[in-house]
Amino acid sequence: MSGTSAIQAGDRVAFLDEAGGGVVLRLVGRGRAVVRTDEGFELVQPVEALVRREQEKDRALARVSDHHAHLVASNDRLEEKRAADRKQPGSSRKAAKGTAGDDPHVMEIDLHLHEIVEDERGLNDGEKLRFQLDYFERMLNTAIRERKRRLIVIHGVGEGVLREEVRKVLEYYEGVRFDDADPRRYGYGATAVEILHHGHKVH
Repeated sequence: MSGTSAIQAGDRVAFLDEAGGGVVLRLVGRGRAVVRTDEGFELVQPVEALVRREQEKDRALARVSDHHAHLVASNDRLEEKRAADRKQPGSSRKAAKGTAGDDPHVMEIDLHLHEIVEDERGLNDGEKLRFQLDYFERMLNTAIRERKRRLIVIHGVGEGVLREEVRKVLEYYEGVRFDDADPRRYGYGATAVEILHHGHKVH
């Protein structure tokens, strides 16, 4: 991945998977970079999802794989479906999950695979986990941008792999705290993320 290694602290970058961009503050472990967006938020992004501004068009065309495109399309369809569900109070458990208790400052996401992709057949375990973590990180960045106070991440109990990976990602983010969500409401299969919006530290 010759293109990704060129990104370094101080570069102006754009996001491949979504609108916007910013300046790389520093590189952190596992191929991630901390980016201060043009709106002043600090987000952790995978390096392969960033493109230097001057090469934005060429790199975007070269790097947006079918896999990425499918993920973005699936996310968009899911959000549209959830919005429609919220307008129909009588509809299924998905409607109940729109936002936690309809508090506008709380966002709730479900990482169960059938909620994220339309057809999980043909995906191996590694790809399934990657889809779940990519979706989680996109929604976390959305919650930060939209100045939510809390994000509830429903990952299920299972063998605990997804829960551990979600928490590893959260460790790269400054300004968030996380703990088990209320077991009376979510059982033991969810993590509550508190998002602190008091200024942004630069190291």
